[in-house]
Amino acid sequence: MANEIKIICKSLNRLKGDIASYEFRAEFENLIPEISFNMEIDSFLNDSKVNQNFKNNIVEATYCDRVTEITKTFTQYELTEYECWLKFKKRASANERLLALDLEKIGKEIVKKCKRVPWAVEFLGRIMYFIHDKGEWLSIQNNKNWDLLDNRNNGVFHILKLGHDHLRTPSLKRCFAYCAVFPKDYNMKKDEVIQHWMAEGFLEPSKEGNTVMEDIGNAYFNILLATSFFQNARKDACGDIISCKMNNLVHDFAFSISKFEILILKGDSVDNVSKVQPLFVRSDGKTRPRTSFSGDSSIKMRTLISENLDFDDISSNFKCLRVLKLSGHSIIRLPNSIEQLINLRLLHILHTEIEEFPKSITKLYNLQTLRIEDCPKLMKLSEDLCNLINLRHISINIGLLIKSWYRDSLLKNMGRLTCLQTLNSFSVGRDEGYRIKEMGPLKNLRGEINIYNLETVKDEEEAKSAKLKEKEIFKLGLFWSRFHGQLDRYDKDEKVLEGLHPPPNLKSLTIAWYGGKKFPSWVNDLSLFHNLIHIILNSCEECEEVPTLGHLPCLRVLEIEGMGKVRSIGSEFYGNSDGSYRNATTLFPALRILKLEYMSNLEEWKDAGEVLSVFPCLEELTIRYCEKLRYLPDSLHTCISLWDLVVVRCTNLRYLPSVPSVIRHLEIIGCDIDELPMKLQFCTSLQYLKIEKCLNLKFIPESLRTCQKFVVQDSPELRYLPDVPSGIQHLEIIRCGINELPSGLQSCASLQYLEIRKCQNLKSIPDLGEVFHSLINLKISNCPDLRLKLLREGRLKTLVIGGFIEELDAFPSLRYPFIQYSHTSLKKLILRGRPTLNSLPNEIQLFTALEELRIQNFNGMEALPDWLGNLSCLQKLSLDYCKKLIEKMGRRERR
Repeated sequence: MANEIKIICKSLNRLKGDIASYEFRAEFENLIPEISFNMEIDSFLNDSKVNQNFKNNIVEATYCDRVTEITKTFTQYELTEYECWLKFKKRASANERLLALDLEKIGKEIVKKCKRVPWAVEFLGRIMYFIHDKGEWLSIQNNKNWDLLDNRNNGVFHILKLGHDHLRTPSLKRCFAYCAVFPKDYNMKKDEVIQHWMAEGFLEPSKEGNTVMEDIGNAYFNILLATSFFQNARKDACGDIISCKMNNLVHDFAFSISKFEILILKGDSVDNVSKVQPLFVRSDGKTRPRTSFSGDSSIKMRTLISENLDFDDISSNFKCLRVLKLSGHSIIRLPNSIEQLINLRLLHILHTEIEEFPKSITKLYNLQTLRIEDCPKLMKLSEDLCNLINLRHISINIGLLIKSWYRDSLLKNMGRLTCLQTLNSFSVGRDEGYRIKEMGPLKNLRGEINIYNLETVKDEEEAKSAKLKEKEIFKLGLFWSRFHGQLDRYDKDEKVLEGLHPPPNLKSLTIAWYGGKKFPSWVNDLSLFHNLIHIILNSCEECEEVPTLGHLPCLRVLEIEGMGKVRSIGSEFYGNSDGSYRNATTLFPALRILKLEYMSNLEEWKDAGEVLSVFPCLEELTIRYCEKLRYLPDSLHTCISLWDLVVVRCTNLRYLPSVPSVIRHLEIIGCDIDELPMKLQFCTSLQYLKIEKCLNLKFIPESLRTCQKFVVQDSPELRYLPDVPSGIQHLEIIRCGINELPSGLQSCASLQYLEIRKCQNLKSIPDLGEVFHSLINLKISNCPDLRLKLLREGRLKTLVIGGFIEELDAFPSLRYPFIQYSHTSLKKLILRGRPTLNSLPNEIQLFTALEELRIQNFNGMEALPDWLGNLSCLQKLSLDYCKKLIEKMGRRERR
């Protein structure tokens, strides 16, 4: 058994690269611990000097059930002891340093105690990376918890406790325990978690150091992620971690550490909260918790997180409160008494119907973080918000559709908030206090900022007053309003963009609705863009050529959309306008994703010319709605990493260059091509092929040997389809000119979805052999000359049938053995009849598991059969084009 499991594990590991590109990756990772634990952090930040001790004062109140005993451990795959040691050693050294001989000896003893449980080996290996002291290694080796590992109910907890006990500082342990405040499976945003820790005082830097709280929190977050206390990290396009989750068992462990300080409120229960600190309330959306906090002035609560809580008054009882998070559409206002929360550090408002904040909010002088999310009715903040000089983070996300209407009225005189580090968006206004110069004094701004309404900036000098060049901003968005009514504004916009010179080390740049005809000089500054990873150029409609970007060494993602005046992409795109490439042998050396969309006048995309390599790392290429584009560069076939090619509505495109043999995903929609590249037959990795609305397409080469999903639609000139492989899982043939199905279909034992619709020339379907044993969804309809015979047994869940020659006054196909064997499995049935049909086939009543029935085009039917009421599982009944029946039902209702 052990050998079989090892073979499976090796096979799964070989598939990791393929799995990474599909939607089911996250689910797969949850099922396979070998993969879900395999998170590499390139480098671990050095621990900051934090020497603070805080009492464990955490309260959680939640609507989930109380934590139950652990009754099972993680799924385990058996490895040899030597393999376990290699895994442990790899994690403990992180491939960066050699372990000392004495530590190796201790490590091997620790591995023995793990009893060949891979996740335990991996987890402790990650923990040991941060431990350099031999005494601590011995402490783990000789820990008494090893003697308890035979207890299957608690083995996981004992391993986790070994790791937790050896986290480097009390504050780091405190930060981990605090995360029990979040509900299970909560998507923990990195900045939000760190701001919580900061508000609770867990990140106080040493007096002699220069480290700020946010840097300490970032280091702690990375350590907890690197040691697998946090998992399922999500990254943005720049590769920066933005969120993670806690495994449910890890969450239970964190909860167990703090269970004496955690209070769970469920339903309408009321508990004594006078002796505990944070309070977490989460309703189930059906009941509205009502909890009274009055009557005891000694409440020392520090965190309150509530959903739809009836929280109409905030009194002096909450003077110790540091974190307040309120959510739910039943919340329509904040009480004026909020000013009494004199120690509040973090205020988070989301998913509420609040229209205006009370003026008293400007008296929260210790507030560090203000987060507002999805509050669409919020029309303004107090103008005196600038008095909160301790604010370090302002994050306001209220929806893109309403930003341009009133966003400039939310934040005034922001220049006074000199401690501000996060300001995710700033809308420039015309009035004093809202001008772009307010950003100038904010010397500590860092991270991400989006600047809106740039059409209100007067000139280059005013743009320079923002002093963007001096700030540690890594992600910058520059937005003009889409409809601001200014004509011939290109000269002004060009000067303003020139003045908005970004800071060095920028990672991400977005420019949208810019009205200039050309981009500023700093776009070609290699020293500025040396670290640039992600560029979005959106609706720069007056620009006549794309900027020169081929020399950027780190650019991974490039999205160009709505540049309607660009007619050609040529040498200026790859290098200098004179055709020189600065002695480069490789252009776009790191680009992985390229999107060209809605470029209505783009006619040609030229090759780079005499360059050794172009796009060597390109993985995904998407070209959409470039209606005048006539051809693509021939050099695409040299893109040795290209696995995803999508071309949509390029109606003048008559020719496709050869595609690389590694292509896995190919979509051609709405193009004028008459054949696909012959070399497609050599693409041995192709898994998904979709051809749609290619009206002149006559030929598809034999290219489906590895294809799992094949869709061909709206190609009336296509008379022949290539052979399908036995491993195909999904096949759709819709509105094509074929007169027979592709060869090899009878042997497709993995086929789960088969749809054949509106194929006018198709006259018969052969015996499909082994197909029926795997088929789950069968849809055959509107093929007027088709004679259907389904003689094998199957287990369908969805059946769409009708509109072919055998359909007379009934559906004889429902009596075929294949359909009869689906009586207990079929969930959805759609019958497409003819206007002359006047009754439903009696065979329907045999489908006892049927949940949805849709009847179409039974115009002669005047009544539903009585037996229809016997289908006890039926949940949905739809009638389409059943004229007589609907008229009769209407007359009954009028009576």
